[in-house]
Amino acid sequence: MSSTPHDAIFRGVLGQPEHARGTLRSAMPAAVAEALDWPTLAQCPGSFVDPALNERHTDLLFSVAWRDGGQALAYMLFEHQSTPDRLMGFRLLRYLVRIWERWLADHPRAKALPVIIPVVLYHGDERWSAPVAFDAMFDVPDAVRPALAPHLVQFTYLLDDLSAIPDDQLRARAMTALARLVEACLKHARTRPDLIEILSSWADVVRDVVAAPDGLEALALVMRYILVVNDHVEVEALQAFLERVAGPEAKDTIMTAGQRLIEQGEQLGLKKGEELGLKKGEELGLKKGEELGLKKGERAVLLRLLRQRFGSQVSSDIEQRLAAASAEQISTWIERILQVATLAELLAD
Repeated sequence: MSSTPHDAIFRGVLGQPEHARGTLRSAMPAAVAEALDWPTLAQCPGSFVDPALNERHTDLLFSVAWRDGGQALAYMLFEHQSTPDRLMGFRLLRYLVRIWERWLADHPRAKALPVIIPVVLYHGDERWSAPVAFDAMFDVPDAVRPALAPHLVQFTYLLDDLSAIPDDQLRARAMTALARLVEACLKHARTRPDLIEILSSWADVVRDVVAAPDGLEALALVMRYILVVNDHVEVEALQAFLERVAGPEAKDTIMTAGQRLIEQGEQLGLKKGEELGLKKGEELGLKKGEELGLKKGERAVLLRLLRQRFGSQVSSDIEQRLAAASAEQISTWIERILQVATLAELLAD
């Protein structure tokens, strides 16, 4: 399965029950939230997304026990497109059926089905406008809809629309600091040129993330997400922000984030190779395709960092020099970029 930045941060954070718990609970009706035994929340393995859609959608399935016995399955699907999907209900129904089919295969003597609660986490630029009721998608004359209603498939999925939730309400959610920071970044990081200013109001949450076990590693994941999806944030500004609010160790997460972008090939490495028609070398029948994708990814990362830091100083001559440089030279420049004061110093032999 190909991974987008949204997939990576969704699975990396909200795929973990301790972080997903608050998001799921916030989306539930109060009576349902009170009836569930949240400490028992556990992720179920497997995916129910169509293979044709697996580059665009990520699903997570969790099980959680009822307080008074039995078991419910909470199903959370992440929609990472910027526009609402009017057929979301249909896609969810297909996933629900697949989950029940797998459950029945594992429980052949079952006489009843487990409850599955579909939850959609949405973070587009505009508020969600698609119907959340499945039967709203049917093309039925209004005059006969009341008579047909009892015979139509009916369910309503839960929608957690981050675009409609003020930041102060996001901050007040009963969830881990990392989950709150991730939701804030899902809401703002992709499009806001003033992201640093927005993050400044979340400084206490950033400090809480750093103070938690493995906090710097978690923060590096968030910073990597920001660097990939936001074209407005300069590396230096993000680094200065982290040093100001969380100390010099937090500042170094920018370098860690940049290194992992290269190592994992997210968007700019392996995916760049795919965009060039290499498909990880499958079309060519060579592993060379993957290697070339990674090399181009490293150059793309370096060029983006140079433009963010040195702006108009990055001329076409500089771009040509990057294109002609060896893989070893590119790696050296990437390691050096946050340690030098000028472009000339960076490119010096």
